[in-house]
Amino acid sequence: MIKHYFKQALQALKENPLVNTISILGTALSIAMILVIVLVFQINNAGYAPESNRSRMLYVSGTEAYCEAKTTRNRGAMSAEVVKECFYSLRTPEAVSAKTGEKRPVSLPDERLFAEYDIIYTDTGFWKIFDFRFVQGAPFTTADFNSGLPRAVISDETARKLLGSADVIGKNIVFDYITYTICGVVKQVSTAAKQAYADIWAPYTSKAGYIERVSSYENMTGPFHIVLLAKNSADFDAIKSELKKQTEMYNTTKQDCKVSFMENPITHIDIAIGSGGFRKVSLKDYLVNTGSILLFLLLIPAINLISVVLSSVKKRRGEIGLRKAFGATKKAIVRQILFENMILTGIGAAIGFGLSFALLYLSRSFMLPEGVLLTADMLFKPELFIAILFFAFMLNILSAGIPAMNITRQQIVEALNDTNK
Repeated sequence: MIKHYFKQALQALKENPLVNTISILGTALSIAMILVIVLVFQINNAGYAPESNRSRMLYVSGTEAYCEAKTTRNRGAMSAEVVKECFYSLRTPEAVSAKTGEKRPVSLPDERLFAEYDIIYTDTGFWKIFDFRFVQGAPFTTADFNSGLPRAVISDETARKLLGSADVIGKNIVFDYITYTICGVVKQVSTAAKQAYADIWAPYTSKAGYIERVSSYENMTGPFHIVLLAKNSADFDAIKSELKKQTEMYNTTKQDCKVSFMENPITHIDIAIGSGGFRKVSLKDYLVNTGSILLFLLLIPAINLISVVLSSVKKRRGEIGLRKAFGATKKAIVRQILFENMILTGIGAAIGFGLSFALLYLSRSFMLPEGVLLTADMLFKPELFIAILFFAFMLNILSAGIPAMNITRQQIVEALNDTNK
């Protein structure tokens, strides 16, 4: 039976090649635009190296320090003291990391250079959370971090720019007037991996200002943000509960000021839908806003395809009437029409799949972070193919469902009379 439906669908394509070609192209463009939205969300949310563990990550991207007597508040990042007392003391997470980023000129010991590079100052927990692909060497060690030794991990692309080769273990580079010895080289990271991306990674203990600095609000404010890795996403609530207790204990040690982490910690999907440490976007609101755009993009080709399907179905009233006379049910007829139309939709979806990558590439400058490196492991995910099937199915229901239901309501006698006219 399915083979028969397939043959009828191909025959219908041959009968109206121009109209069907226009419909297929309209479907392809619509599916491509929908898939671009899906791809951007996937790049922002799905896990890929070095952020393969996104589903188990929590982030503290904002801190509020406030003094009750002065009625003043400061929103920003946190100090090394807050990191140590509130986060390094946590027992529930698998790993905890504090980090801060800067853009600084990087030179060689015997040559002054002026090009700036992105630098992340962090700790050894960073390498447990993010799965970098090391080309050479290894990350700086706990001993390096505790001793404040100037060690650096560098990307292979940055190594080639600075030193002409990725074989740079043991060589020195200079930034912030400190000479760092390169201990590891990693594969270049895409800017889409916003939490892990940098050109150079160094221990924050190597920069005295981060540790010795005494800041305002009883030493609560500073440059650091936090990334936590849970053993399992089911531990998120337990981590938040433990953090709340640690924060309360820390605040009791202060005379007037208190620290609060507002909506933090937040998950990666929270970030992907537009949440931040100070304002959390509900998943419901995101789905309503994004869903309305996707529905609009589906309705455009659906309205176009309805006319094509109606025209095709009207020519086959007699055939359908005859099938009903021999006992075909409404359900069977609707299934046949939907299946035949799915061939048309499927061709458009297949073209749209390829077109979506071209559209994403052309629009990447304003839809993705600057200089983003698109890789196969961030683009080709099972979720993408599920999305294609879902939207193709929905488009088929919207475009062929109404004509199919309409034709099944026609009486057998009326349908057969149409054949004799």
